[in-house]
Amino acid sequence: MTAEEDSDGDRLGRVFLCRVAEPGDETVGRWVREFGVRAVVRRLREGEEPLPGMSATRWAGLVARAGRAEPERDLATARAAGARFVCPGDTEWPGQLDDLADARPVGLWVRGRAGLRMWALRSVAVVGARACTEYGTHAAATFAAGLAERGWVVVSG
Repeated sequence: MTAEEDSDGDRLGRVFLCRVAEPGDETVGRWVREFGVRAVVRRLREGEEPLPGMSATRWAGLVARAGRAEPERDLATARAAGARFVCPGDTEWPGQLDDLADARPVGLWVRGRAGLRMWALRSVAVVGARACTEYGTHAAATFAAGLAERGWVVVSG
C-alpha cells in the first residue's frame, strides 16, 4: 500500500478490523477512539491480555479471527472487483454515520464510481433476517428494485 493510499495512517488497520469485529461493535469502536486503530490492531495480533470491556471468551474469538485476517489481500480483491474502502475522514465518508458514535462503522466497502457521500443523501437501507422465508426474499427484492427505479440508493449490510 502506498503512502497516498494510506494517507490517514490507519486504512489497512481498519480493513483488518472489518474482518475481525462485527459491524457496529461499540466496544471495538470505543477502543479505536481511546487507543487508536494501530494500537487495537497490534493488541489483537499479539493476542495477549484482552482490551477493557471484553470477556476472555469473546477476546479469544477476536484473536482467532485476527490470526486469519489478511487486509492486504482484501484490498487487492476489492480493487480487482472495482471496489474501494472508505474510512472516516475520507472526502466521501457520509458524515451522518458519525452520529452513531462508537457504533459507527470502522470503514465501508463501496463499489461503483459515484461518490458515497452524495449517494448517502438519497439512500435507504434494506435489512432483514439472514434466514428469511422465500416470501421475505421476494418482498425485499421487489421493495429494493422499486426504490432503485425511483432514484434511491439501496444500501445493504
